[in-house]
Amino acid sequence: MIVFLSESDVQAAIAMPETLTIVEAAFRDHALGQATILPRVCQTLPGTAGMFRILSATLPTRKVFGMKTLTGVPGRRLENEVYFAILLFEMGSGALRAVISANYLTGLRTGAASGVAAKYLAREDASSLGIVGAGVQAWFQAEALCAVRPIDTVKIFSRNENHAKELAMRLCRTFPVDAVAVASAQDAVQGSDLVIAATTASTPLIQGDWLKPGTHVNAIGANTRTKRELDASCFERARVVADSREEVLHESGDLRDAVETGRVTSDVVYAELGELAAGLQQGRSSAEEITIFKSVGVALQDVAVAAFLFEVAQRSGIGTQLDPYALGRHLVGIS
Repeated sequence: MIVFLSESDVQAAIAMPETLTIVEAAFRDHALGQATILPRVCQTLPGTAGMFRILSATLPTRKVFGMKTLTGVPGRRLENEVYFAILLFEMGSGALRAVISANYLTGLRTGAASGVAAKYLAREDASSLGIVGAGVQAWFQAEALCAVRPIDTVKIFSRNENHAKELAMRLCRTFPVDAVAVASAQDAVQGSDLVIAATTASTPLIQGDWLKPGTHVNAIGANTRTKRELDASCFERARVVADSREEVLHESGDLRDAVETGRVTSDVVYAELGELAAGLQQGRSSAEEITIFKSVGVALQDVAVAAFLFEVAQRSGIGTQLDPYALGRHLVGIS
């Protein structure tokens, strides 16, 4: 049988603490040669400004492999519509074992990667957080950082002031923090120990000279060539770690610009996150160093979390069982 896990199934089965552990282990496996990330496939949707992507990875240690599909059409974000879906396969037989609606999962795993990065790159005493962007991803980013560092103050900037205020109130209700909306990206960034960039901006919003010594930045929004959050001076001043060196140098608009204009070279990305988790590379080297985690998101995270969810489904019986024979007959039009 194949299990289908809905958004509500996923939310009931996993939370940020488990996801942090799962994602860190998956990146460690990759660094040790025990997992693979396949090149992503991207296609513009004909007649729209939207994109269709396929991400895939193998996790032999969990005896699974899988793929995630995602779509994005500017201006369209409807509640209860599936924009992300994961297919999880069994390594030994190649059989499809789970179909997972992955909107919530995507936010969770993206936040968890940033939490793992902060674990290795942020100062131990980092307590102030600046957030630029107050969309869906911002919550998961803040949740993960609150789990790994003693955050007590949060400043949030969004072009939509109401979104910033709503996020601030939610953070205040959930965590022991003083969170406020501020008037500019500069206000959010300056003086903060930790910075989150989680926007869809096409031009840089954060300047390198705003970053004080010792700052750690999680830059997760510029995950295509058309998006830019950090200016070139951010990369010039920082020690940069990527979720995937190859993917960020290929896909991330702001880092590509910095390399292509000669402001930095490609070896500015000195390590991948998994190499830190596996102890193959050093994290922060001094209290004064500025560090950046550059992330575009990789299927390794999705497949690892999906494997955990499938195990939960087997133990607890959550989800909806799909008959593969009936599903196959439906797909080929046999009644």
